[in-house]
Amino acid sequence: MMKRIRSAFLLVLLVFVFGAMALGSGESTEAKKVGEVETEASSASSDDAKEAEVSEESKENTKADSNNSEIKAEYHVGESLSYKGLEVSFVESGYYTSDNDFIQPKDGNQYIRLQVHVDNKSGSDKSVSVYDFYCYADGYECEKSYFDDDLSASLSDGRSADGAVYFEIPQDAKDIEIEYEYDLFADKKAKIIFEGDKSSGMSFETNTSKSEDTYHVGDIIETKDVLITYLEAAEYESDNSFMTPKDGYRYVYIELEVENTSDSDQSVSYFSFNCYADGQSCDGFYGMEDGLSATLSPGRKAKGTIAFEVPIDAQTIEIEYEDNVWTQNKLIFLYED
Repeated sequence: MMKRIRSAFLLVLLVFVFGAMALGSGESTEAKKVGEVETEASSASSDDAKEAEVSEESKENTKADSNNSEIKAEYHVGESLSYKGLEVSFVESGYYTSDNDFIQPKDGNQYIRLQVHVDNKSGSDKSVSVYDFYCYADGYECEKSYFDDDLSASLSDGRSADGAVYFEIPQDAKDIEIEYEYDLFADKKAKIIFEGDKSSGMSFETNTSKSEDTYHVGDIIETKDVLITYLEAAEYESDNSFMTPKDGYRYVYIELEVENTSDSDQSVSYFSFNCYADGQSCDGFYGMEDGLSATLSPGRKAKGTIAFEVPIDAQTIEIEYEDNVWTQNKLIFLYED
């Protein structure tokens, strides 16, 4: 009898234990499912975000592809290449003879020249220079040569530049190709076929309008780190026969005073300024003895000039200083005679 009671008691106990285990197991399973649902929801949300990112990226790529749909593998004088808002036009080509006795090609070689016009319509700063171009004669790489009108410009949005690219090639070369690397990071290049002396007749409109926010002589500009006073704007006439502007050009300069109002050293230099005459990039002139160049301790000041070579008939001359390299914010000093 006692054995039966014990057996019954043990049976009830076992039923209770297994029931509790089953209940606990059910709760755990349910909690796990909630976690799984959350994980799945999170995963789904993450997947949706990724899909959205991919979709946006696809749109951007499609937009970029659309903008770059005109890019070809081969170009000729008279054609333009547009990539990410930078439009490069191949205006003229030809053989070039140097009038400098100290700059002449090696025996059996000759110079060639490619004239280029660049428009920046990208919405941000862009740079282009002779170092973006390469030349091959009958498959062999050729050396660059450098002259006064070399292509070299850092362009703000809406600005343009003209310049040339020179190479030294064998006189008997038959197949001459110039490559323009329009995307350094993606290693993308386009080929320009050199066809001797050839002019496209292309012309480009100048932009004589003034920028909206410009500073005038007498203005004081306060930035995060410095206080800039616009002191003077004038033409510079060199008394050095070896430093004269090109025909149709003149030297102009502005004078600034800069005070370091921050708690750390600040540097300022005329190399940080760019000039545009009717929207076209201008070459810097470094022949003035009081050129602005200083590293200032807190509270210290410096005074100096920034000079450029500009066309005589330019209607609007603006000199830009990049106040913040990250935001590409510009201070624009209007040159007025």
